[in-house]
Amino acid sequence: MKAQTWPSLAAQLELSKQLFGATGPKRLQSWFDDQFARIDDPAFARLFSEHIALPGIAEQDFNHRHVRSRNGSLLGGIRFFGGDTARPFVEIIAHTFPENVEGIEALANLVASEWQAFKPQHFRLLLAPEQLNSFDGTRPALIDMSIHAAQYKNIRRPIGRVVLAPFETANAAIELVEQRYLDVAEHDPELARNISAADPQDMRIWHDAGLVRAITACDRTVGLLAIAPSAVEWIDGDEVTEEVITTPHIGNGYAAEAQKVWAANANDQNRLLVGTIDRLNPASRRTAEAVGRKAILNYTFISTSVEPQTTKSP
Repeated sequence: MKAQTWPSLAAQLELSKQLFGATGPKRLQSWFDDQFARIDDPAFARLFSEHIALPGIAEQDFNHRHVRSRNGSLLGGIRFFGGDTARPFVEIIAHTFPENVEGIEALANLVASEWQAFKPQHFRLLLAPEQLNSFDGTRPALIDMSIHAAQYKNIRRPIGRVVLAPFETANAAIELVEQRYLDVAEHDPELARNISAADPQDMRIWHDAGLVRAITACDRTVGLLAIAPSAVEWIDGDEVTEEVITTPHIGNGYAAEAQKVWAANANDQNRLLVGTIDRLNPASRRTAEAVGRKAILNYTFISTSVEPQTTKSP
């Protein structure tokens, strides 16, 4: 099935051309093919069923679904925010509903009906910034995460405030990250509920591959930056997989300078530096924007029930 036949992917199709030129639509199509294949992929379902047991839910219920109705069609699947079964939502990969009040109303009703066994209170769409204007509050909408990206050559140049240096050991890097997340949990429990530290095993792999750097200023370690080849949906490049500034040194612009230093030394200046940022993390958003990585897409929660003008995330 062609991605271009799904109206909801039109904005991403145009974005793919902007980011990757002639190869962009092929990248989007390859990603979409993978999403569609998850309708009948037992291995994908087991990613959930091996860790989640819910009454009346069979393993295949975790697969993606292609659902058709007289108002439109959708491709989507159940998800759990932070892996918490008490926070289920439906990820909408693509749909054919109009992006107006009536269309979103019909889409929300179909989601609630099709996945009623999970009792999702939200579904999530991946929207370009201009698409957010389609929602007028009839169905409460809330940005979950934003995707930020820029080619290395378009990232602002550093001014020499920080130096990136290797960590002597992976454990030293892991300990620094874990301590920062403990501080976040103490001072910002709502953000801590949404984000988590990079897996220690991943940190060791990145460290051994030379992808983890200590951020140093005035000969003192003030944070950590880890960037590894990866992809966010169909947008492949180098991903900011972990970035922390130690609590005593936050607010000095060190994270932005670190990204600038990394970008200036990248071998392929046409490659993208990408990453996702939680809506409750304005500091990371300011960092991304300060270096020139603007928000190109937003994961957006839409309520499946009619509520007041504001809504909470799952």
